[in-house]
Amino acid sequence: MSIVSLNTEPKRASRIATQLVELIELQKLAPGDKLPPERQLAELLEVSRPSLREALHILQAQGLVQIKHGQGTFVQEPVVAQELRASVMTKTHGLNELFDAREVLEVPASKWAAEKASKEDIRLLRATLNQIETITAIEPIDYDQLQALDAKFHLTIVGIAGNRFINQTLNVLQDVMKMSMETTLRLPGRSEISRNEHNQILIAIENGDGELASKLTLQHITGARKTALTDAKKKESN
Repeated sequence: MSIVSLNTEPKRASRIATQLVELIELQKLAPGDKLPPERQLAELLEVSRPSLREALHILQAQGLVQIKHGQGTFVQEPVVAQELRASVMTKTHGLNELFDAREVLEVPASKWAAEKASKEDIRLLRATLNQIETITAIEPIDYDQLQALDAKFHLTIVGIAGNRFINQTLNVLQDVMKMSMETTLRLPGRSEISRNEHNQILIAIENGDGELASKLTLQHITGARKTALTDAKKKESN
């Protein structure tokens, strides 16, 4: 083997590793999901199986996948996401901190989503809002399902935005959102306000108006924050 070919091997493996990450994001594979078999991956990416194996080992070293001999390769939650999750779940975060985290992640994400959303993305968002409409029309309201659908709407927007770091921490963001939403959706009138605001955000994204989408998202989170803090103060005084 020549010196030139030796030098190109690491670059080739690194390039294939990047392609694999893009494939994981494109197929929306979550931690725990299994990648296609090695032969299928090699054919899909049009690379040799030895080069593919080297690329998979790079991703395993980065904590993005886990190779289980005899079982296959599985998507793994990145170390940064694991550390964030540990922080979220082991520390007592105030409501303001939780809503601060949502603002930092969701407001710019809604702007990017408006710039990138496809017709299929809009269809998925609309379908989620339709599900929310159905849930809230049935008494008694299943608030656990409502909370899950509410989070799904916001997480879908973040996913559309396509920011790699935010995508890697989506599951952690979901935990943050569950904790911040739990105190608001059950309050009288809040679910209806939330539905109306969701519709406005979706319309802005569908129209490609990123500035309006981010403005409406900020207003939505600010309203939820105010409601949650007011409710928390009432509970403290009782």
